[in-house]
Amino acid sequence: MMSVVRLTSQALVLGLSLLTPLGALAQDDGEARVVPMEEAERGCPAKPDVVPFTSRTLVGLAGSGWLAHQAVIPPAKDTFFRGGEADRAGVKLVPPEEVRKLGAPDPAVPLWVFGKADTAPCRAVPTTWWAVRMGTDEDRKTYLMAELEVGCDLLPPGRLSGTPVAVRQKDAPTGCKLRRANDNETGRQGVGMPLEVMDFVPSRDCEAPECVRLWESFGSRWDDGSAVTDLTVSWMERKGKKNPCDWHTEDFSILLLRPPGAMAPMQLKSGGAFFGALYDSTGLRTVLSRNLGVVYVHDVAKLKAAPKSVRYGSPSEEDLLTAKRTLSPCRRR
Repeated sequence: MMSVVRLTSQALVLGLSLLTPLGALAQDDGEARVVPMEEAERGCPAKPDVVPFTSRTLVGLAGSGWLAHQAVIPPAKDTFFRGGEADRAGVKLVPPEEVRKLGAPDPAVPLWVFGKADTAPCRAVPTTWWAVRMGTDEDRKTYLMAELEVGCDLLPPGRLSGTPVAVRQKDAPTGCKLRRANDNETGRQGVGMPLEVMDFVPSRDCEAPECVRLWESFGSRWDDGSAVTDLTVSWMERKGKKNPCDWHTEDFSILLLRPPGAMAPMQLKSGGAFFGALYDSTGLRTVLSRNLGVVYVHDVAKLKAAPKSVRYGSPSEEDLLTAKRTLSPCRRR
């Protein structure tokens, strides 16, 4: 009789092991029980569907907060801004039942928002929809944007480094984080630039005191040696003039990436200002940069390919005037 009981217990354990490949089995006082194993991290998506954000105040809405980009509304479907309204900036409420017709993504696919640096993303749900008209006479478009209910704290609108970004996918990108710029350097007159960037900077005859070369870099680094560097250099010639606004100025900027194990960095295509980078336990996966209403998504595994671009806004005249990156104390041109 004892042998029959022992055989039945072994059969039970074998049967449970076949039915529960994702669990572990434990036996206590002759009884088999399933112990769930911790789910493996999914890591960062290989081809992230990136969703940029814009501050409410930038589009003309009151209050502090963020709007998530959803789509560019085609002119044929834009019933919000017609006639004279189409020639100027504006914002109008969109009925929820119309958003799918205007190009909104499938609401069944969640948004996972990266807010503060080096923290896990949280799930977000669109609650209110807006049609936002923006841009200049040469390039004015209507964008579909959404207010979100977010399950984590986001920094208020202000500095670029606090602007959130999201990825759209079914499952949470567990183990994936967004790193902001955490490695900043500023070089004043007589201070040399890091050797690893010197080969990318054009040579200029610039001798003090009549000429001043300033440089500034910011970026991020990882323990495996990979690094992103955003570098700006300005050469300013006084030519006997006291007012900095009268100095002749040349400006140069470049976005560089040093992959894991590489001895030197390489230039990232399309450039733009460094915005952040997605990384997981395997290392750096995606570099994000942005410029004048476009976010560029650089795949670290395919650096020779052009980055994916996500258009989320049209720059104003003021944006175009101040877009040039310079270290001159006088930014007027």
